[in-house]
Amino acid sequence: MIELRDEKKTQMGKEMKKNKNDINNLRVLVVGSWAKEQITIENIKKNKDIKIYSYMDTKNPAISSLVNDYKIGKLSDLDSILEYVKNKEINFVIITTAEPLSLGLVDKLKEENVFVFGPSKKASKLESDKSFSRELMKKYNIDALPDFKIFNNSTQAIKYAEDLDWKVAVKPIGLTEGLGVKVYGDQLKSNSDVKNYISEIFEKKIGGEKKLIIEEKLEGKEFTIQCFVYENKLISTPAVKDFKKLLAGDRGPNTASMGSYSDNNFILPFMKDEDYIKAIKIMVDTLKSFKKETNESCNGILYGQFMITKKGLKLIEYNFRPGDPEWMNIISIMEQNIIDIINNMQNDKTEPINFENKATVCKYIVPNKYPLKLNEKLIVNIDKKKINSLGVNIYYSCGIDKKDELKVGSERGIAFLSKADTIKDAYNKIEKAISFVEGEFHYREDIGKIK
Repeated sequence: MIELRDEKKTQMGKEMKKNKNDINNLRVLVVGSWAKEQITIENIKKNKDIKIYSYMDTKNPAISSLVNDYKIGKLSDLDSILEYVKNKEINFVIITTAEPLSLGLVDKLKEENVFVFGPSKKASKLESDKSFSRELMKKYNIDALPDFKIFNNSTQAIKYAEDLDWKVAVKPIGLTEGLGVKVYGDQLKSNSDVKNYISEIFEKKIGGEKKLIIEEKLEGKEFTIQCFVYENKLISTPAVKDFKKLLAGDRGPNTASMGSYSDNNFILPFMKDEDYIKAIKIMVDTLKSFKKETNESCNGILYGQFMITKKGLKLIEYNFRPGDPEWMNIISIMEQNIIDIINNMQNDKTEPINFENKATVCKYIVPNKYPLKLNEKLIVNIDKKKINSLGVNIYYSCGIDKKDELKVGSERGIAFLSKADTIKDAYNKIEKAISFVEGEFHYREDIGKIK
């Protein structure tokens, strides 16, 4: 555990301290609908004395069977979430999805003296407003950013892209379900594609604003690290490799993610120890800078996506909630209960998180037309008994519609997760598991196929 700095406890910490010996009377609400919420709930359920509730915007078939009770509603409807918290006498809330965080759900719950683990509306801007995080890091001289500029004028943005010889990443400012960033040479094949996408962002307000970032295109190896953050403390977890492209060989359009893997130690095969150490330093420096800028501490799961480049380690982006599927890789090998980790942090205990010495692989099956066409049905037959006998678990990032069929929405489909002594062994388990799925679907065979 890394201490960011000594500082006064917040009211949230004080409220939790009152109940630090009352963990078995906890009534925990997890806000979110998808696979990362499912595995979070599974982890918490290891303590059978904790009652668990879910607030979802669609009926996840796994979550609905795991919890004591659930409610379906819009994740943007903060009053509805707050009403559910009061009705069920919830006293511990974990928010793992971006939209309600960006709207200030944490702030509302704290006003009601409900303990909540997640960033405030201001802190969630590290994810929900890409310009905020970049300007903050630039102001405090955190050396991790590519060359970039922020624009609210399409003509000026196009001119800057031209100045960079069109080799750019075009990024809407706000939340786009992981589908908003487009890069020259990948999704943008020509100068005209760059121009057209810049114009489209302004015309359609992609990301919620007529505003965008143009930054130099980076090339290198990507990895992510997720950290538990509570006030002046940070605990890191193993690095994970995420695969956003639809097609094998990292080709095709971006998706929310097609899968991920982790190795049987904290780093990945292409990483050095110093890459991991530098990434943690960047995250710590960002949190310290946020505190200096706002006089506010951060709480929640901070996710950093990094790239190892010829110019050094660069930050691609922050999320201030768990990644899907990267969270699944981590939780599947984490030995402690999430609730115990959070309690230990707020009570100043320095117990490390223990992880199994295992590699993990996660792969999604998605509808054939994803992501070019969303809200598709995923009609498959899964032999769950055979799959589970392999040591492979199934997680849902889709919901049940009124016809009792799986509908993907803006998410993906069904994730298959395995762990083994090596990445290769975990990969083989997943491939065998997917052979027990019948129907029309697409997946990336190459994820976890280490040469």
